[in-house]
Amino acid sequence: MKTLIHEIGIIDKQGNKHPVKFKKGLNIVTGKSSTGKSALIEIFDYCFGNSENTIPKGVITASASIYYVALLANEQDMVIARDPGIASKAFFRRVESLNTDDIDSDYFNSRYFRPLGEFKKHLRDFFLDIDDVDESLAARANRRFNNKAATPSIRSFSSFILQHQNLVANKHALFYRFDEKEKRDQAIDHTKIFLGLVDQKYFHLSQEKERLSSEVRGLERKKEINKRASENYKHHVGPVLSQLYALMGFKEEPLSLEKMLRHPQDAKEQLDIIIVPEKINHNSDAATQRYSLLKLQRTQKTAELRKLQRQAASINKHIQEEERFVDNVKQFNSPKHVHISTSVCPFCHTEKDTLRESAEKLQQAIIKVSGNLAQARPMKAKFESSLVGVQRNIEIFDKELTELNQQITEIEKIEKQLAEQKSLYESVLMQKAKLFVLLDTLNMANDAELEKEIKALNKQLKYINKELKQYDVSKGLEKASGTVSEYMANIGSHFEFEASYKPINLHFSFETFDLYHLTPEKEKIYLRSMGSGANWMYCHVTLFLALHKYFAELGDKCAIPSILFFDQPTQVYFPNFNLDNAINFEEQKNREAEQRKISNVDQDIDEDIKAVENLFSQLSNYCIELELKNGFSPQIIVTDHADNLTLSNGVSFESLVNGNRWRTRGLIQLTEE
Repeated sequence: MKTLIHEIGIIDKQGNKHPVKFKKGLNIVTGKSSTGKSALIEIFDYCFGNSENTIPKGVITASASIYYVALLANEQDMVIARDPGIASKAFFRRVESLNTDDIDSDYFNSRYFRPLGEFKKHLRDFFLDIDDVDESLAARANRRFNNKAATPSIRSFSSFILQHQNLVANKHALFYRFDEKEKRDQAIDHTKIFLGLVDQKYFHLSQEKERLSSEVRGLERKKEINKRASENYKHHVGPVLSQLYALMGFKEEPLSLEKMLRHPQDAKEQLDIIIVPEKINHNSDAATQRYSLLKLQRTQKTAELRKLQRQAASINKHIQEEERFVDNVKQFNSPKHVHISTSVCPFCHTEKDTLRESAEKLQQAIIKVSGNLAQARPMKAKFESSLVGVQRNIEIFDKELTELNQQITEIEKIEKQLAEQKSLYESVLMQKAKLFVLLDTLNMANDAELEKEIKALNKQLKYINKELKQYDVSKGLEKASGTVSEYMANIGSHFEFEASYKPINLHFSFETFDLYHLTPEKEKIYLRSMGSGANWMYCHVTLFLALHKYFAELGDKCAIPSILFFDQPTQVYFPNFNLDNAINFEEQKNREAEQRKISNVDQDIDEDIKAVENLFSQLSNYCIELELKNGFSPQIIVTDHADNLTLSNGVSFESLVNGNRWRTRGLIQLTEE
């Protein structure tokens, strides 16, 4: 998102203001060591919601009463600030038209301070309109207190815009805050939101899809349960119906079982007409025939059951014998050696080999038999499988016999009641009532309504899937990764990578956030496996320039602020500049040259200066090109020791410094008492 920092500053404890002004495009703050250059990135980070104050301890922290940043975000001017004495709160003030001259000690009225958590949410709303990022309500239900998933935070933005001094040339890390796994995972997970690939509607659709899918699965389970229940009750309807017809004395079935099961409610209405006292055939022997048939079936089932029980007993016996056989084989040990001397005739003293040969043959036979026994495949598993099958059949016959006994007992009970001169029609009505209960149960298990509900839900799911398909997050991230990799190839070709990495072919993935160089042999060389601090620095710079070029092209669709900080990128060329206290850069450069001679360093300082000039030239070109193409470019703020450079594109280095040269002064201008 188009964002511009107007000013970063400090209000000291005496009420004095210490501002650093910035303009669009490339900004350079140059100066010697310990002047507060690296404090700028930390002040911005602190004002941007960091709960920890990481501003370097010293003159600045001892003097400051307020840290502030004046910026433009989403076409809205605002001032954000922190009071180091009130770490739990932050200042937010939106203005119609910002005049930085209005910012003084009185500007930071206490009524604009709000709790830090509230401040971060309020500031985020200028970049991003999203409240709920749960794709799964089931996952939310498993969290403590049914909490929502963490929504995108402005703190995640800082990973894409800040390259601190200890990070800008780091081979082990690319992104700020990624050393903490939770913050890293959140930033990666929320990237699809930052890039505008998804919006609030996407998450609500995902939640609705999960809810509807869960409902469909529930109804399908209910349908399956109903089906099993229906099958069970159908199994009971036949015997009850047969008993009812037998009591009525019907030789023929006035209403078939098949029709009754297909239309239970219609069957009840027809039975009310059929089952009446006038239609009872008192002379029929249907009940007797049914009784005889049931007893015959019981006899046959009993015979089958006995046969199965005998099979089970036989299999159990074989299993026991198999176990004994296996134990015996394990205990059997064949002799390893046979010691038989040659037999000698006591009279003629002639030696005979017959006995020894017989013994050797016996030994070979024993070895063969023991080998066959060892190779004999156990049958126990097959016997056990057979036993399981037989036992299941026994259970089935057991159940069928129980049902037959119940039906026979029911007939005997009715016969007894008739013998006691009770009405036959009473028995008919009782049997009819049993049948109706079963038919009512079948009505309840009717799946027509369930099918209707499932169909309606699937129609909604089809619409939701169609809507979600428009997002296609995986494809979007893949495309974004390809675009950034393409940009890196162009941007990286202008930097001084070592010869072994030329032409540089960097690739980046928005799904894993990995960066690697792909060789012509298709070998992936990750940043951590590259050599040289310059290569590491160029990888960082190339990646972040490519990212912000892509962000700029997305325009307002991208939530990430179009700001980029590079702190001390040239340290890889001038490591001794950490001790830079010279009056001007030329003096420090001469000191560096002398130090290299003393240390026998062959690298010519002029060559390093050229590399540094090229770095700043490319940063300048980048901003100019994006300004021409998109109407704006990311604002790049570089804090460094390098100064008085000659840029290849003719842009004046002085115009980029814009008065922010700290050789004779620093960020804090202490006044004499």
